Amino acid sequence: MDRREALRRISVLMGGAVSATTVSGILGGCRVGPQTEPFTPATLSGDQNELVATIAELIIPETDTGGARTARVNEFIDKMLTDWLSADEKNRFLAGLSNVDAAAVEAGGVTFVDLSTDAQTQILTGLEEARVEWRQRVASGEADPREMPFFEMIRELTIAGYYTSEIGASQELKYEIVFDSYEGDVPYSEIGRAWS
Repeated sequence: MDRREALRRISVLMGGAVSATTVSGILGGCRVGPQTEPFTPATLSGDQNELVATIAELIIPETDTGGARTARVNEFIDKMLTDWLSADEKNRFLAGLSNVDAAAVEAGGVTFVDLSTDAQTQILTGLEEARVEWRQRVASGEADPREMPFFEMIRELTIAGYYTSEIGASQELKYEIVFDSYEGDVPYSEIGRAWS
């Protein structure tokens, strides 16, 4: 699958809206290379990297295929932060990570990665509700689409990193070059997952 096709698929998954930064990063070749050595983040601290990996795994958990952590989405996000995001976007993203940890300390007295999965999910649910509200304000012209909140950023980068990885592109999505015939009424249990 080439980068343009990956971008088209990500756009469909995101409801047609992908930021210019993510588009330029994908088309510019931002991806995670082979894992020959232990990963050392260039922009994120070690704690921030683990926080990103934890949030990404909650967004795309492991099922019968690997999740965001297995696809090394945290490495993709660090590369995007280092090479593609503007200083303003990077600062907003890093501030969002700090806010997530602050919310976790307020809710449970520990950092986000040390909270229970239920407590983590509750925090992310609140961020998702704020993200949806922001999207509605953008649609009505009341908010600037370039000022996307942290959860919109990490969600977009997680989806982009996952579906441009080998796991997301070739294991999660089925790839069918040619359909032999049209069958309009096929039970979902026979399909198994979405077609790419």
